[in-house]
Amino acid sequence: MEKIIYRHYRKGDDYQLADLFNLAFQQNGSGFIRTPNTWNWRFVQSPGFEPEMCQIAEDIDNQKIVGAIIVNLIETVPIGQKKYLIGDINDVSTHPDYISRGIATKLMGMSVDYMKMKKCDFSILSAGYEGFARKKIYQRFGFFDVDIGVLFIQFPNVIQLIKNVYALTPIFPVFLAFSYLPRFLNRLKLKYNRLFKDYSYQINHNKKHFEYMEAINKIYPKYYEGFPEYTKRKFTWARIKVPVVKQKPTYIIIRKKGKIIGGSVITSQNIYSFKFGIKIRMGLIHEIFLDKSIFDNSRNLVLSYIYLLDKIIKAATRRFLAVLMYLSPLKDKDLNNAFIKMNFLKIKSNVTMIKEMKANLEFPQIKAPLFVPTYVSFGFP
Repeated sequence: MEKIIYRHYRKGDDYQLADLFNLAFQQNGSGFIRTPNTWNWRFVQSPGFEPEMCQIAEDIDNQKIVGAIIVNLIETVPIGQKKYLIGDINDVSTHPDYISRGIATKLMGMSVDYMKMKKCDFSILSAGYEGFARKKIYQRFGFFDVDIGVLFIQFPNVIQLIKNVYALTPIFPVFLAFSYLPRFLNRLKLKYNRLFKDYSYQINHNKKHFEYMEAINKIYPKYYEGFPEYTKRKFTWARIKVPVVKQKPTYIIIRKKGKIIGGSVITSQNIYSFKFGIKIRMGLIHEIFLDKSIFDNSRNLVLSYIYLLDKIIKAATRRFLAVLMYLSPLKDKDLNNAFIKMNFLKIKSNVTMIKEMKANLEFPQIKAPLFVPTYVSFGFP
C-alpha cells in the first residue's frame, strides 16, 4: 500500500499538477489541457496566491502527486446590499489509479479549513449536476445548489470545424444551415429596424483593455448579483499578461450615439480528445452585458442582445474558432431568449454550489441573475 502524504504547493510542482489535471479530466473522453506554463499563470500568478491555497496529495514512495484541490481566488463579492468574502474551489482532481481512497475528501477538508482561516463568508464551486463529486463530496461538506447554468453552443466558423473534425464533412451543409441561416435572417431584421440606426460596434483584438474594463465595471453590477469589479491587477493578470496567444482577448464593444452601452470578451482554448485524436478550437465567451436602463421593453432588449451576439460570432469567425460557448444563468431570460433566436444549442450544464463558512451566516436570497466567472465554471479567467 502506497504511503500518501498531504502538503501544500511547492515551487516545481507545476509539471506534475498539469499532468494530474490532464489525466483526471481526460477520463471523460475529452477536455481542456493544461501545460505547466498555463497552470502556473492560472494559479501561482493569480492575485493573492499563497502556497497554502493549493492542497496536494503525494505518493511519497513513488514521488508522484496523486490529488490536488486549489482555492482560487479569494475576493470580496457584492450580493444584495452587502459584500462578502468568497473563496473559489478549482481543479478538484485525483489520479485515476488512486480513486476511492478518500484523497479528494481529505483535500477538500484541508481547503475548507484554509478558507475558514482566511475568514471567508462563503465558498463557491461549479459541479456537474449528475456528477459523483457533487453528491459524494461537495454535498457532504455542506455545499448546496444555488443556480443552474445553461450552456449555449454555436459553430461560428464551420470550415474550421470541418478542418478540426474531418468526420463531419458529410454533414457540412447541415452545420452551414444551422450556423449561418439564423444569422443572415436576424441581420436582415436588424438592418431595417430603426432601433439600430444609432448603433455602432468595435471588435478589438488584444487592445482597448482598460476601456472595456471601465465599461463592464460600470454596467455589469447593475443587473447581476455577485460580480466583483475588476481591479487593474486582476484584469492585467486575466487579460493582458497571458501565457499563450490563444488566451489573448478579443473585446466587442457596442455604442449608441458614441456612448458604450454593452460589450463582451472572448478568448480561445483547445479541446482535446486523445482517444479519437481530435483537437477543436473553441471560443469561450466570458461576459455579455448591456445597459438595460436604455430599453423601454423586453423586445428591444432581446433584439439588442441579438445584435451583440452577431458581433461576437463575427469576432469568433475572425479568430477561426470552430465552436463558441457561453454558460448563462437560468434567470437571465432575455439574454437566453436571444441565444435561442440565434440558433445556439441549449444544454443544461453545471450547477453552482455554495457553502456557508460561518455558523451564523446564511447565503442571501438572490433575485437578479448570479454572475459566475469563467474561472469558477470553466477553470479559465
